[in-house]
Amino acid sequence: MPGDRSILREFCLQQRDKQVELVKNNIQGELKVAAAKPMTLQDRILQIDHIQARRFAKLTGDAIEIAAEGIIRHMRACARMDVNPDASAVREIIDDALNGRRVFAETSNDLLAA
Repeated sequence: MPGDRSILREFCLQQRDKQVELVKNNIQGELKVAAAKPMTLQDRILQIDHIQARRFAKLTGDAIEIAAEGIIRHMRACARMDVNPDASAVREIIDDALNGRRVFAETSNDLLAA
């Protein structure tokens, strides 16, 4: 067991050194992060629910514009609240777009424009 302690101590020291190096790099502005891969709205909807992605792909004209705006607003709201987008909400947005209805919750931008 004494050997295990020295191995654990060495591991902890290595981890501390890595953290110190990360802090130094961050202060110097050298922190590198993976860039987000650009993704189409169709691909993002496919990640949420494949059935809704197929329905969205069939939309045309005004319906696709209404649905795209609604889904983007929904995704932004989910990102702000740090939750995953809901497949049933996407379904309702597509249903409303098919019926020609723009149904959006008010946002701070809407309130400022009024």
